[in-house]
Amino acid sequence: MRLSTAEELATEQGLDLPRPLRMVAPPDCASQAEYISYFADAIAVMQTAAALERTALELCIDSEAENIDYLEVRWAPRLHLTNGLTIPNVISAVLAGLAAGPLRAVAIVCAMRQHSVEDNVALAREAGKFVGRGVVGFDLAGDEVRYPKPPGPAFEAARAAGLRLTCHAGEAGEPSHVTDALNLGVERIAHGVIGARDPNIVERVRAEGVVLDLCPTANWKCKAVQTLAEHPLPRLVRAGVRCTISTDSRTVADTTLSHEFELAAGMGMTDDELKKCNETAYAARFG
Repeated sequence: MRLSTAEELATEQGLDLPRPLRMVAPPDCASQAEYISYFADAIAVMQTAAALERTALELCIDSEAENIDYLEVRWAPRLHLTNGLTIPNVISAVLAGLAAGPLRAVAIVCAMRQHSVEDNVALAREAGKFVGRGVVGFDLAGDEVRYPKPPGPAFEAARAAGLRLTCHAGEAGEPSHVTDALNLGVERIAHGVIGARDPNIVERVRAEGVVLDLCPTANWKCKAVQTLAEHPLPRLVRAGVRCTISTDSRTVADTTLSHEFELAAGMGMTDDELKKCNETAYAARFG
């Protein structure tokens, strides 16, 4: 979300939020939980259909300016119900914004770890009604330390509804969180960094062909790695694990996809290895 848009919407909506809005996580975040807290102000100003549609469109415009031609947008519809929107309202608004953009953009609906299993099952079923209309996948995000157990029934409902499956895991807590995600039958895992500490998990990811969507800046800010030099991306690629390079959140991470590729190059990855990550991204896309 553009900072300027968030400030404008907060003023228009008369929201009582401290200014400037708190939307960019600092480098010295202590944990994933602290990093996640920087999403709150952006969520607060995206409680209307117009705000959601505008934000989605601007994300497409900003991405296209980076020469991105295919975009997958992950977000959690249940976080946008404060002012009376329904889940179908939220999904429809985001899809309208994506459809108006200058590139091909599709949506991955995220469940949240802190929400009940029943609510996440209901979300999966609602998201499934938008298959073929712009929603292509189902995901799980949120605080891995406080809510380590993924809601298996929600993923079963999403699979039954025709959604492709991915899961945020391995950015906080134990390596076993990545195993839990694998046991859901996902095709991709967002991050998986902490799981890379366990050779057995790495081998399972490789053998099953599961793709890791890695986000160096966000992984570092969440303290999944203490320094960017320790990031496992180069090692994983060289071990035969299918990896992509992603942003997590352009705003909260304060990054762009171009910058993430520059960071990967700074880790010693070759042009061929970077190209391989991009080819993996196209091959593993959900839309």
